[in-house]
Amino acid sequence: MLECKDITVNYQGKTVLDHCNLSIKKGEIVGIMGESGSGKSTLARVILGIEKPSQGQVLLDGKTYFHQRGRRPHLESFSRFLSRSQSRFTVREILLEALPKDFPMDRVDTVLKEVGLPSEVLEKRARELSGGQLQRVCIARTLLLNPDVIIFDESLSGLDPKTQVQILQLLYKIHGKYQNTFIFIAYDERIAPAIYDRILILENGQFTVKFRTWRS
Repeated sequence: MLECKDITVNYQGKTVLDHCNLSIKKGEIVGIMGESGSGKSTLARVILGIEKPSQGQVLLDGKTYFHQRGRRPHLESFSRFLSRSQSRFTVREILLEALPKDFPMDRVDTVLKEVGLPSEVLEKRARELSGGQLQRVCIARTLLLNPDVIIFDESLSGLDPKTQVQILQLLYKIHGKYQNTFIFIAYDERIAPAIYDRILILENGQFTVKFRTWRS
């Protein structure tokens, strides 16, 4: 279980997150919604350990969470956008960058098939791929790290509706197999509500509305 207890974040006298409390069960799919500036991305950075809260703590399975470099990450952010430097690299280089040198390539091939990409794509450069293919490369990269919790921060916004549906179907299939915990952060409540177990609304740094979806 992932828990955020009394998370407060202050910036230059402004409270961005105000005593936020959150509990997410293993394997649950949760949507966190809110307008721009409501604190969604700040909460994501706190959960990932990228940002330290002014007050409160993040617990994973009852223990304070700290990501240790060089070890398997238990929490991971799904990055849809590749950096400008990564766009020059091959898919093989992008996928293996964060993995041990002795990581088995047959596992890489298996994950590529799971996200709907042929092994031939490994030798292509990121800039040669379509937006949908890049999305699938990012999903494969995240799966290879094998995290318990995956955060999707505005990961589907900006994609055309057809690609959004395709990626959501893929993510739902992957979730059914691996049972990772998924946290979707978005400002548009129309994106992906069909796959959520719960939706939480963040407003002015606090959760103001919590409701369950038809999946519950």
